[in-house]
Amino acid sequence: MNLTNDVLPWLTPLLDVAVMAMVAALLWRLRRDPIATWEARERRLQELFDGLKLLAAQSEGAARDLDGALGQREERLRTLAAETAASTRAAKVSAPAPAKRSDAARGAAHADVIARVRRLAAEALPLEEIARRVDMPTAEVRVLVGLYAEQRRAGTPAAEAK
Repeated sequence: MNLTNDVLPWLTPLLDVAVMAMVAALLWRLRRDPIATWEARERRLQELFDGLKLLAAQSEGAARDLDGALGQREERLRTLAAETAASTRAAKVSAPAPAKRSDAARGAAHADVIARVRRLAAEALPLEEIARRVDMPTAEVRVLVGLYAEQRRAGTPAAEAK
């Protein structure tokens, strides 16, 4: 009980000091024009929002373009599949027995493609251009050109004959 009587008279001045400190802090903050700070934040948020709107519109346009390109590609693939199916049916009808190319004919066709790749590589064309001209993947053309270069370095007769 004695403690309560000792603290109670000091409590009111302590609360007064705390309130005065808060009022001083409030006045100090108000001195820095909070409305200008708030407006600057609002402008920045509006700029960000406008940027996001623009980005969303751009992505919608890109998605529409991609949808169109994918639709065209799908249509082209469907056409190729239909043509392939029709040619396969026609080949089955015209040939009574399944015609298999002989190993010699297949080897000659491969040798022709290899010779074309080597000739184009000797002309110093880029690999992508060679691949486009012989209708092969670039990786396979790169392997053929590498093998041809190694054969030429080794001086094997196979490289000079072709």
